[in-house]
Amino acid sequence: MPTEVLARRLDELSQAVTEGKDAVAREFTMRIPAEMDRDADLVLHAAAARLREFMAAERMPKIV
Repeated sequence: MPTEVLARRLDELSQAVTEGKDAVAREFTMRIPAEMDRDADLVLHAAAARLREFMAAERMPKIV
């Protein structure tokens, strides 16, 4: 998934956390079939993998 799409969805998930239970229930869902750019678990996993890729390529300082 493109980094811009990933970043936008992370922003949406972050916003949902600040809006309360209903927003979290609406945004933190898992669909069948899975939607790679929508399902919160897949988006968070993709973000973690992207950070690991950046760190491995030393484009970003390693987190200690």
